[in-house]
Amino acid sequence: MAMSRTVRRWWGVRLAGTIVVALAAPLPHAGSAVAGTALGDGEVLIARTAQDYTYRTYQRRWSVVAVQPAATADWDLTLRDADGVTLATSWYGLGRTDFVVVDSTAGHRPLGGYTASVSAYAPGPYWVQQRTDTVTLTLPPVTHSGTTGAADPDLAFSSLVDQEVVTVADLYLTAGESFWANTTTAASSLLLAESDPADPATFVQSRATVAARQHTQVLDGCTLYTAQRTGWHALVQIGDRSPSTHVPTQGTGYALHRVDPARPLGCPQREFPGPTP
Repeated sequence: MAMSRTVRRWWGVRLAGTIVVALAAPLPHAGSAVAGTALGDGEVLIARTAQDYTYRTYQRRWSVVAVQPAATADWDLTLRDADGVTLATSWYGLGRTDFVVVDSTAGHRPLGGYTASVSAYAPGPYWVQQRTDTVTLTLPPVTHSGTTGAADPDLAFSSLVDQEVVTVADLYLTAGESFWANTTTAASSLLLAESDPADPATFVQSRATVAARQHTQVLDGCTLYTAQRTGWHALVQIGDRSPSTHVPTQGTGYALHRVDPARPLGCPQREFPGPTP
């Protein structure tokens, strides 16, 4: 069976190896920070001083901005709108990824400009990235029991390559709809965000808020995600590690699968990347 483009990408990311190589990009001098630095979609910038980063949303999709400190550093992230109003703040510990996700789908946040402010709790280098050109993730229908391996047509994939800080994908789910991710620890780095159209306070969420609101269970060697509302959700993947570059590209991926109505408590890809009966 031929592998799809998505499967080939996951295969190269997940199985290429685990060697970590530090980025060779030079760090700016501690006094050289520039306020209001423009941050392009997908661009990863490195710094070691408190800074403001500006960007705009142009599409009716979810978006995310994230900061990744070095292992011994702790930088926090605050997102403000074009009027300077604080929307959310994310603060995790040493070496942990902070992010803020924004729902700009129809009926939610308006399109426009944002400022992401990065401030130090423990100094050191950090990397910042924003993603506004969100991809749309579709979970294939269940066509058979279990899975045959990485090329199984019932699987979808989420991946984060090692030179990136964060990825985000739009995923349409109905209330009560569930899917599996193929590890028991997925919920800490693959997070499902959803918002309530009647509650504008849910249109912008920090990492801690998303983690507290997502509904997950560890069952049958996998993680089960369940939507609480109908609509567009954001699937955010982070790594809690400094970006690094490899040739060929490496990273981390998750295999995703809809719940099989015939086996609602059985994870169809628990033996991934091998076959699962």
